[in-house]
Amino acid sequence: MTALFGVFTLLGGCAVESASQAVVDAYRLIHSEGSAAQHELNPKLSYLRVQTGGREVFMALGYIDATPDGPVDVWYSAEADVLRLRDGRVAGAIMKTGTNWLTVSFSDLPRWDAVGHQAQFERIRDVSPGYRYGIHEKMLIRLIEPPTDTQLKNISASSLVWFEETVQGGSDRPARYAVRLASPGTQRVIYAEQCLSSEYCFSWQDWPNSSKGTH
Repeated sequence: MTALFGVFTLLGGCAVESASQAVVDAYRLIHSEGSAAQHELNPKLSYLRVQTGGREVFMALGYIDATPDGPVDVWYSAEADVLRLRDGRVAGAIMKTGTNWLTVSFSDLPRWDAVGHQAQFERIRDVSPGYRYGIHEKMLIRLIEPPTDTQLKNISASSLVWFEETVQGGSDRPARYAVRLASPGTQRVIYAEQCLSSEYCFSWQDWPNSSKGTH
């Protein structure tokens, strides 16, 4: 479990205790035999099931970072992966393999229930390795039909509202989001797919469907 301790240095103040317990529970979940049944999870915590290629990782919600731009959910795995999600979008990712998005900011970001047919916004990110800073991108998001080629489990794709997000003029695979719009003003991303580079893509899903977090 030595990989866990490097994660804790990213935390501060009262967040340390809850995040420590979250990562320990994720570690036990990953290294337990059999499937990730609901009885194996601590009901006081929230989890993500993350898949990239043949690798499956469970991440636990450490804490919610109250940033000036809005709350960001900070997730940790027992393998020292760190994923930051703002309203379901990647706001930072330090993964065991692949490209890292060190920081991500958005402007004119629409609410999911306000996208309509399509909408535009801007994204700025810092990337490593290579240490490319201030990558400015114009983004286009649009409604799509529920796809049939996802990693979604235990929930029907048709029960969610789906969006596709692309970089204007870019060539990377589009991001996809499955959102539960329970009522006006109530929205939650249940599943998403994102490529951090042309070689590294992953998906994440609430596991199990939970009510904690802000994504």
